[in-house]
Amino acid sequence: MDKNTLQKILNDKTSGSSEILINLNNYFKKIIVEPDKFRLTIQLAKKKFSHFSSIDNYLKSLEKIYSIKDQNELKDFINSFDKEHQTKYQQLYKNAKPILQNIKTVIAISNSKTLIEVFKLWRKDNKQLKVIVCESRPKNEGRIFAKVLLKENIKVEFITDFMISLYIPKVDAVILGADSILKNGSIINKVGSYTAAVICRHFKKPCYVLTTKEKLSSKLTFNQKEQSKSEVWNYKHKSLTIKNLYFEEVPKKYITKIISD
Repeated sequence: MDKNTLQKILNDKTSGSSEILINLNNYFKKIIVEPDKFRLTIQLAKKKFSHFSSIDNYLKSLEKIYSIKDQNELKDFINSFDKEHQTKYQQLYKNAKPILQNIKTVIAISNSKTLIEVFKLWRKDNKQLKVIVCESRPKNEGRIFAKVLLKENIKVEFITDFMISLYIPKVDAVILGADSILKNGSIINKVGSYTAAVICRHFKKPCYVLTTKEKLSSKLTFNQKEQSKSEVWNYKHKSLTIKNLYFEEVPKKYITKIISD
């Protein structure tokens, strides 16, 4: 495992928090016998991923165990993550199944490991499942999400982000993932999620959130962080201001139901 591997994880802007956490755990597994690198990686990851509740919670637990300097307990913690990985998605699907069994066509935003795993299980029970996938500008991670679904023989229709208002009246539901669930019941997810939830309310369509309990946060508020302006438009002018925000808060009142494992 070289430095480039860690940088690739830290600079990942197209994967959801669950997939980043899987890659991070695999990295820790490889460097467990290198104390200095292990400690530095915890520090770098805490700084980079503080807005992702699942990663933040994982790192706090990992750091606590690391401070005890018990190598066996550290290995058990990292290895147990792998064992629990598939189980949580199976439980999430089981909990969501009573609702999902009446749904055939949905809209999804961005790229979500959680949704991929649930949709794979859902496809086994519903061969007619169709997912409308938004491109998710500016990094277009919707393309990554769509390709994975297609490999699983799930029907996909790919649309631009602002076509969503044309499609919500035609689908059974919008299904979102979540990078965090705030203490007030709102969620943090990719920009565009709030718009989708509001449009759902207008057309009386359900907006469900499928997530895992590790996304629960003790925070009440979300601090927005700006990303690189050049991702939106690499152009400069004295009268031009460019904004690039990846995540936003979706108020609880616009969410029909949050389903977890």
